[in-house]
Amino acid sequence: MDMNQAPILEFNKVSKHFSAKSEDDKTAINSLSIKLFPGMVVGLLGQNGAGKSTLMRCALGIIEPSSGEITTLGEPVNQLSSEAKTQIGYVPQQPFGYEGFSVSRALELHRGFYPKWDRELENTWLERFDLDLKQQVQRMSVGQRQSLALIMAMAYRPKLLILDEPVASLDPIARRKFMSDLFELAIESDSAVLFSSHITSDLERVASHLALMRSGELVLFKEMDCVREEVKLVTFANGEEIPEGLNILNQHGNKVLVDNFCDDYFSNTANMSAESLNLEQLFMELHR
Repeated sequence: MDMNQAPILEFNKVSKHFSAKSEDDKTAINSLSIKLFPGMVVGLLGQNGAGKSTLMRCALGIIEPSSGEITTLGEPVNQLSSEAKTQIGYVPQQPFGYEGFSVSRALELHRGFYPKWDRELENTWLERFDLDLKQQVQRMSVGQRQSLALIMAMAYRPKLLILDEPVASLDPIARRKFMSDLFELAIESDSAVLFSSHITSDLERVASHLALMRSGELVLFKEMDCVREEVKLVTFANGEEIPEGLNILNQHGNKVLVDNFCDDYFSNTANMSAESLNLEQLFMELHR
């Protein structure tokens, strides 16, 4: 990743509120700022309703934010040029379209929109996902349709790739093969990837960065290696005071989840222990 280049995607204090007739307005995103640079693969993690899909749709211009600014490929998201749009790939949770066509014909039609389409990459992924070119799209399983949507979104090597639960319907073998190639594809194409998943092992396997959302807030955004080193579950003895300066993500009794763990904070703390967490454990501790 090259953070000396201009960001491919930038959110600057973005908020999104939805009006509800019977209750107060719902805040889906609250003053969120984040930058994605070339080569960055950002895994987006959060509970259902945390704002992940809304964030992605705002990045694509599908939803207009209530406040703040979004820049995609150097352009305001609400003024994207035709050229910029051909450099963005998107796979929603429930891919659709091309009913009534065969896989071969659907790809032929889709391919016509993208002059930089990589036929070799298309063929590799067709074989990897074991898709039959003669099969009718409407007769494909949910997982097969998702596989086809991934090919359609990635075969032109977009500069920005946004994937909303991209492997939820894939079988474990296909999912692992796809995730193993995702990071390499981003590096090769100098692209940025933003993808959400509830499968924490996939995030740990390929993401260079973790973006953790809770109730519309971005509570954690850092390199995955730093997450492993700096996010700890610290247990204090009863009556022990918690040192000042800790960035506390959550606290449950004498157990404190911190994201800036450093031995210096605990030089005067006699009775404490610090536990490293995998992403699943981190997610559970954040929402206790």
